[in-house]
Amino acid sequence: MTFLLCISDLSKHQEFKEIDTNNNVKTLPRKLLWDRVISLRANNHITSTDTACNDKNQRILKRLYIEIDGINAFYLLRELQQLTQLRLQLNTNPAMRGIDIFWLQLRPPTKEVIDYKWNRILSHTLWEHIEVEYLMSWLSTLGGGYSALGEQFSKCAEVAGKISLRQFNIGLRLGDPFLQARCKLYYSISLIQTGQLRKAKYIIREQYKFARKQKEFDGRLVKMCHGIWLRLQYEYGLRLKSKKNLSDADLVKK
Repeated sequence: MTFLLCISDLSKHQEFKEIDTNNNVKTLPRKLLWDRVISLRANNHITSTDTACNDKNQRILKRLYIEIDGINAFYLLRELQQLTQLRLQLNTNPAMRGIDIFWLQLRPPTKEVIDYKWNRILSHTLWEHIEVEYLMSWLSTLGGGYSALGEQFSKCAEVAGKISLRQFNIGLRLGDPFLQARCKLYYSISLIQTGQLRKAKYIIREQYKFARKQKEFDGRLVKMCHGIWLRLQYEYGLRLKSKKNLSDADLVKK
């Protein structure tokens, strides 16, 4: 025995599934759904009960209409999907005899059910996210201060780099790739201040490529890459100038 199961929610959205009492329940795409309806209506057997759809040249489909709340509908559908015995019992149920479409119309439950366990999990996750954002703001302020001092003191630049790495770990926890990219750029600034220009160059290039290939364009990230890259070029210029001065001094001594 095979029939269509229609689940119609409160907004009149309808989802159709095909139920074979000997096999599993499968969701039908729209094209296959109407192919199935047409094949049912083309059958010569004619009934005279509640109609789902009709045509002058095709038979009337027999529909069993039941109003049910969403909670019970969820458990009913799960039982139909998992229990073969329940689907087999539909064959012997007199109400299902000759049924083409089993129509479940959802209605609001008489008493709302609160999932306290899920509510506790959701509340904990929400507050954890809030606290992490609060921590990120403090680390950004602290890291900015150490980064400013890092222009004069290398130890402060190293501390700023450690703070950036801590922010990067938080970004991994939040699962935000754009935040992770910004933290890497913060770390590249500390590398520039401590003279590790080559490492900083690779990091900046990597984040710029990441920013350019994303569908969701982040203009702030691109501008950060441009700004830090200019700072990197300036440091390279100072280094080349220093080497040139040293070489000139050696020539003078000789």
